[in-house]
Amino acid sequence: MLSKVRLSSRVALYKHTFRRSGNPSQVLPASSTNRSYGQLLNNPNSAPAKQTEQHTSRVESVTGDIDLDLFRRIAWAPETPLLLRSFHNLPAIQKWFQHGTGASHASFAQYMRLYEDLILPYEFTIPHPSGGEGSGGNALARFQAWLLESNEYKKSHLPVILEAIVKSSSDESPFGIVSNFQQFSAPLSLIMSASQFNETQSEPSKRIANLYVAQSNLNDLPKPLFQDLPVPDMVKYAGKGDIYSSSIWLGLQPTYTPLHRDPNPNLFCQLVSSKRIRLVAPEQGDDIYARVRRVLGLSGSSRFRGAEMMEGRERELLHRIVWDEETIDEVSLNPGDGLFIPKGWWHSVASSGKEGELNASVNWWYR
Repeated sequence: MLSKVRLSSRVALYKHTFRRSGNPSQVLPASSTNRSYGQLLNNPNSAPAKQTEQHTSRVESVTGDIDLDLFRRIAWAPETPLLLRSFHNLPAIQKWFQHGTGASHASFAQYMRLYEDLILPYEFTIPHPSGGEGSGGNALARFQAWLLESNEYKKSHLPVILEAIVKSSSDESPFGIVSNFQQFSAPLSLIMSASQFNETQSEPSKRIANLYVAQSNLNDLPKPLFQDLPVPDMVKYAGKGDIYSSSIWLGLQPTYTPLHRDPNPNLFCQLVSSKRIRLVAPEQGDDIYARVRRVLGLSGSSRFRGAEMMEGRERELLHRIVWDEETIDEVSLNPGDGLFIPKGWWHSVASSGKEGELNASVNWWYR
């Protein structure tokens, strides 16, 4: 058994501050406010208060090597979140993605073309049509035309898949069910081609966004891809070594996961671009969730990533309460960073990069 998690430098333990850099989700814009979440529930349609520029997070950070005994003492045993700066250098970062220079964003590497037929679970939030030149519907139409003109993809099933997605969100749906939030299975080539298409669009509003390979189990990956995401020592040795589940998250920004909690501790690692995570202690999160459900007259699980979590009034209320409340802790993850989220801690996750650009993460639930 290894006694140390191997990182890149010496330990530095500290609390940190963050500076707000934009909306956590362009689907539902947020701003900071001095109101409590109780006030937000009582008057959810009121305008947000004046934005606060800086907030001191109570989440501690470690940069560099961390002994497993220290991790157990400051995070695992007391069930306290811990931000892990420069925590990992997983092979997938360099093998799966091609990294631009300067302000250039990441794209899929040629290596991933070997696996473009791999079937993955997708989520796609289709923007409400605005009729404008830069509307989401026009972006989909341009993407579909681009696929049909592409030598790489015109003979693939992607144009047909895209047409089915569009129809399912319109009045033309054969099932009579219309929803802007879609869940479906499709090949890896869908997000690869959408990312490639976005590189041809200089205006962010004309790019494909909100496309997310969400919570795709690592065990379903081909062996070479699975081996590109080796299990961190912290997962293998901090507790019993039991891995409950693990997932890859690949998205075209903005990507978003509403407030929820997990049944097991969670190690979340950022691969490409950055994410912001809001953390709420168990009792406070229980209260927020229960009050929202009572307001809506609903019941259900906070652990299932279903349509009711991803759209509608519940999503709006939870989003505003979590992201409009300045006293809730927030951390920002960059490539190579990780975050330990203890069992029962509520959290909401949002990308923080430019619209249509690639964002990637991986996580392990363990005990």
